[in-house]
Amino acid sequence: MISNLLPFTIMNDPAASGRGILQGVLFKNRDKPRGIKPTGGNELLSYNINHVELTLKTDTAFSRFRKQAKHFFAVTLILIFCSPGIGISQTEPRDTDNGIEQSRRHLLLITKGRLSLQREIDELFKQSTSKITTEKIEKKQAQLNLLELDFESRVTTLSFEDPSLNKLKKLDWIQEIEELTKPLLTAIRDLTEKPRLIQELKEKIDDLEIKLQRHQQATASISELTEDLENTPLPDTPEGKKFQSSIILLKEKFDPELVQLNLEEARANLADFFKTDESVVESAAKTIKEFFQTRGRNLLVTVLTFTGFWWVLSRLRRWILTRKFLTNRNSSIGKLFSAAYNFVVLLLCLFVGLACLYFFNDWLLITLIIMGIFFVLWTSRQWIPQFFEEIKLIVDLGTVREGQRLMWEGVPWLVREIRLHATLVNDRLQGGELILPLRQLIDMNSRPVVQGEPWFPTRLHDWVLLGDDCYGKIEYQTLEQVVINLKEGGALKYYSTEDFLSQNPVNISDGFEYSIEFGLDYEVQSKICDEIPVLFTSEIKRHLQLHFEGDEPNFYALEVLLDNAGASSLNLVVEVYVHGRCAPLYEECRREIITTLVRICNEHNLGIPFNQLTVHLPGQFSGKENLLPPSQEKPSEDRV
Repeated sequence: MISNLLPFTIMNDPAASGRGILQGVLFKNRDKPRGIKPTGGNELLSYNINHVELTLKTDTAFSRFRKQAKHFFAVTLILIFCSPGIGISQTEPRDTDNGIEQSRRHLLLITKGRLSLQREIDELFKQSTSKITTEKIEKKQAQLNLLELDFESRVTTLSFEDPSLNKLKKLDWIQEIEELTKPLLTAIRDLTEKPRLIQELKEKIDDLEIKLQRHQQATASISELTEDLENTPLPDTPEGKKFQSSIILLKEKFDPELVQLNLEEARANLADFFKTDESVVESAAKTIKEFFQTRGRNLLVTVLTFTGFWWVLSRLRRWILTRKFLTNRNSSIGKLFSAAYNFVVLLLCLFVGLACLYFFNDWLLITLIIMGIFFVLWTSRQWIPQFFEEIKLIVDLGTVREGQRLMWEGVPWLVREIRLHATLVNDRLQGGELILPLRQLIDMNSRPVVQGEPWFPTRLHDWVLLGDDCYGKIEYQTLEQVVINLKEGGALKYYSTEDFLSQNPVNISDGFEYSIEFGLDYEVQSKICDEIPVLFTSEIKRHLQLHFEGDEPNFYALEVLLDNAGASSLNLVVEVYVHGRCAPLYEECRREIITTLVRICNEHNLGIPFNQLTVHLPGQFSGKENLLPPSQEKPSEDRV
């Protein structure tokens, strides 16, 4: 249990290798730390830890505090040498001295490398300035910076990726957007951290093995040259001294010991990864558990909050729409208010959801939501004009409005509702309901409905007459096709709805009229205006008495009139108005009426004339010459 923190100073002999001055904080514990033995007095305490002499100075305040304490407190000093995979924990000291000794050797070798690189840089600065020299200096300086960063990281136990070490290490392309995407990138990096580290370690081991071989080969060559120099020393000249110093620099540069330590360290780290490797099921279960403990909980709370606010505000919208100041106005005003209200509610719910995530400090989900919103807005920028046109349709301010008549595919439809989709209905068609996307209605127009206006020429099972002399009953009629059951033969005839309408169908199921022209001889010319029409009217009703009787007779009206005077006959028109229930007997009733007309003529000795064609040949007329050839003679009609 840490009870207090005290400043301390580690004072070393600067001349000794690997020794310096380190200032930090001492942790005062109740128990004496293991492996630390006091060697000095009260005010100056010296400790020997694995051949590293540390001199600690404590101030008088600490002395007074120690004297007044009721319990015995020990001074704990933790010296940390941290490397990837091999380090000394701040709370758990090493059980053996081997790790500290190895870390110390590692730091000494890094220091030698730094000194060697610094000497090389100093030599390059002494040379003439050129582009090649500048590039070499920059390269050496980068290597030196890496070694210094490695040394600092091992001494301070801070990672290479620690923000305090790398806060100035920024790339030119990193902009302010990095702060927004950083949580997402961090989550992706953490998700793939283990496979990436394993792959990096494998690549590092391969590189170090190659580098170790090169260094061993170089060291062997340098050793041979060094032995040769020992056997045959060089003359004491500037060239000889420069040669020997260069050999020493190369020997330090290609010392394989540091590479060997790094290789062993990388192999140990890789082995640790495989030792602690979890199964797929355990890893998945752990990931799911962590998700529901952190982000899953945050996401669930956010969704519930968003849904709750949306539900409450939607109920409020329904209450507002029932107020008199909206119900007494045009429906388009209510729809406009509803659309604007929903938009504001959506923004408010999004804000509340983001506020929940902000409260939980979950920047990853905040980043995902904001990026999703910007992605939707960016990808839909070209649809914004169409979007506004659809909004106009939704609020009933466009060219197509609810409750009006619209022509779609040549068929009239009633616009029943316009929401996110438009609903069109036609009760006379089977399956007469269409749900269309609003974009298909943007360039269309609707008009108000006229009272009593038909929505289709026929209904199901109606009897029709078409322009192609088709007579039958409607079996099916949909938006795509109309199927007719022919009266003669009972066959089915198929029409596309567009072709069916182009045949100008006559629906006789609602009632129809027979208009029959009948000619009489000119002998009845004196009676044709009054007596003959009355005669035919009474006789038709007598012969067709069954059709004219009852409260709802089949033939509910009859009219006989003189229509015209033809070349060989005086023509009457007989008009009979028939009830729609006789539509299946259309042909039978027509034949029955014609039969009755002929029978009346026979009973009253009325002649029925017929046309006689007489051809006048050339030379038939005296005193005149026919100038037309026989083929162009004008025929004349004469009564027989």
